Parts: sequence; C-alpha cells; structure tokens
Amino acid sequence: MESSIAAKVKSRVSRMPLRSFVSASVFGGPSGAVDAAFSRLARDGKLLRVRKGLYWKGPVTRLGMVPPAPEAVAIKVGGKGSGPAGVAAVHRLGLTSQVPGYPVIAVPGKTPSDVPGVQFSERSWSRRELNLSEDEVAVIEVLRDWPSAVEGTWADLLKTISLLNESSRIRLEAIAKDVERERHVGLRERWAEVSKVMEYS
Repeated sequence: MESSIAAKVKSRVSRMPLRSFVSASVFGGPSGAVDAAFSRLARDGKLLRVRKGLYWKGPVTRLGMVPPAPEAVAIKVGGKGSGPAGVAAVHRLGLTSQVPGYPVIAVPGKTPSDVPGVQFSERSWSRRELNLSEDEVAVIEVLRDWPSAVEGTWADLLKTISLLNESSRIRLEAIAKDVERERHVGLRERWAEVSKVMEYS
C-alpha cells in the first residue's frame, strides 16, 4: 500500500507543469520517506534527479526524459537573485547572436558547488534580498561589462531596457537599489546614464 507521504509527493508531481524543478525539501514529513518517494518517481521515469534533493519534470521522448539546460539548473541552484552573466546575459537581452557555449551565472554571495557545463560568479547578497529576476540580473551584468559581447549601440541597450520596463519584466527601482550597493565604478557610472533617460519611482 502506498504511504500517505508517497501519495502526496506523487500527486504534487503529477500536477506540476512540464519543464519545472521541484525540491524534496518543500515536503514535510520524515526525510527518509520523502527521499524514497522521489527516488521511486525517478526510477519510474516521472522525474529526473538533477542533484541531491533537486528533481526535474521534463518532456519524455522514446530516449527518455529531456534534461534541463545547465544554465537553468545553475540558476535554480543559485537561488533567488541569480541570473546570467557575461555572454549569457547579453544573449538573454537579445543584444548578441552569440550562444554561450559555457554560460556564466552570477549568484548572490558564496558560489554553490559546481554544476557541469556552467561557471559561477559571486555577486552581492543584495540581489537575493531584492529578489532580482533573471532579466534584472542580466541588465546589471550587461551594464557591468559594457560593451563586451554586445552587437549594437548604447541606444540599442537603452531601448531594450525601456521595453523590458514597459512590459514589467524588470523593476528599475530594484536595479537602482542593487547598483547603489555595488562597488564596480563602471557599473555605477553607466547606471547613472541610464537613469537620466528612464523614469521610475
């Protein structure tokens, strides 16, 4: 007979959308029983174990479950306030045709243990406190490294930031609060230029 914990985990996983992560730590109850329930679902092909305690529900083909992109795993492991850096940030903003072969992920505070296929870069804890989105992190990182990897002009970047703001994909005030705590002089100077042409409260 299936235990109540196993049934709870199975029911929750069945309702999850495809291409989503789930952590065993979000379930209450004895950790042994929870871990066993997740392990059983992974054996049955309902989930893919990404790393200890973290699982992925992806599309299933005849070759098995499609794994998540290393960048997505790294951002999930990095936690709130994590996002792309370097070429990956420029690519996310649509300012380069380059596809990063080895993406860099900026994470608040201490970098986590290695995730195959990505590199971590340590950033300010304020990004987690402000709960910055991936788009917000990307904007900050592009400004930090400007004009590295950007295939366009400063005007193109300003237009991109404006469109992201208008579509509510970024919060200019949250970015401003993070930049205030950054020590990178170039980033602070470039954000000051952005602020002159953007309106936010």
